[in-house]
Amino acid sequence: MAQSIPLDGPINLAALDDFLASDRAPPGCMQVSEFDGFLTGIVVGPEMIPPSTWLPMIWHDGEPEYADMEEAQAILGTIMRRYNEIVHLVDSAPGAYRPLLVEHEDGRRDASDWAFGFLQAMSLCQDGWEPMVRDQLAGALIAPIMLIASTTDKANLPLDEAERLPDAEMAKLLADTDQILSMCVSGMRAFFQRRRRQLARKGASHARRKRRD
Repeated sequence: MAQSIPLDGPINLAALDDFLASDRAPPGCMQVSEFDGFLTGIVVGPEMIPPSTWLPMIWHDGEPEYADMEEAQAILGTIMRRYNEIVHLVDSAPGAYRPLLVEHEDGRRDASDWAFGFLQAMSLCQDGWEPMVRDQLAGALIAPIMLIASTTDKANLPLDEAERLPDAEMAKLLADTDQILSMCVSGMRAFFQRRRRQLARKGASHARRKRRD
């Protein structure tokens, strides 16, 4: 199936949204905002994770029931093209990427599903995220996502009093969440790219020393 997925063409997120919400998608599968946070966490994270690892998680390890091969190609193609689009956006400029958020009938935009999806991506390589978590400056990039995820029971992420924001600051975070998340993921991408370059230089330097010895 992977060889037949078209990687060029339109990114029809509305059609993907409809499919994920249909009874032909596995029960409990990700919805489109959670899916977008999940993909973004994979893109900006510390390791390259192959689709064979993360695709089943979108479906909650179930099997979607496609109408035919054409629909399968369309849905999987949209997933992979959105992945590639996120890579392009986070690499192009800080703030270029915009998360797909749930929009309620009253116009309120809700990022809790997106944040929950991002945390699921982090769970795939927890050790790899540790350098960022321990970094005093870069670790602050994760904090808004954790705070937003704590507002949904799905994340099972209760915070103690010291970890919570005052109500006024939390309200501002939730109001500006689109821009804040965009800048956070750009910073994460840059952190791990810089770290990979540093590790590569150290590895090359170590190899040269061994050859001299």
